Amino acid sequence: MPLSEREKRILEEIEKSLYQEDPKFARDVKRESPRMADRRRVQAGALLFLVGFATLIAFFVTGSIVVGVLAFGAMVGGIVVIAGSIMGSVAPRRPAGQGLGDRITQNMRTWEERFRQRYRRR
Repeated sequence: MPLSEREKRILEEIEKSLYQEDPKFARDVKRESPRMADRRRVQAGALLFLVGFATLIAFFVTGSIVVGVLAFGAMVGGIVVIAGSIMGSVAPRRPAGQGLGDRITQNMRTWEERFRQRYRRR
């Protein structure tokens, strides 16, 4: 749903006031895109996994159970971070205001309409 002219003016005013109050923050927010953040999380997850893998090698050298547990935790953590960022970028981004309740309501309306159409024909 597109913004009305009034909403666009309000949004522009908010942006202008943000630039005036904190220009550094405004520049940082403008430069940061969701894809860049996802890419950065994938890189952090890969780095965490590699650190876990190096710690796993250290476990085999030292034989310490604590080092092995830390290695396993780091590797699993890296995989979780990578999977979360990939799923976040692949999943469709829903517009604000379309929460779970709205989707359930819409699905129920659709189901009800199909049900009514099916039994009207007979």
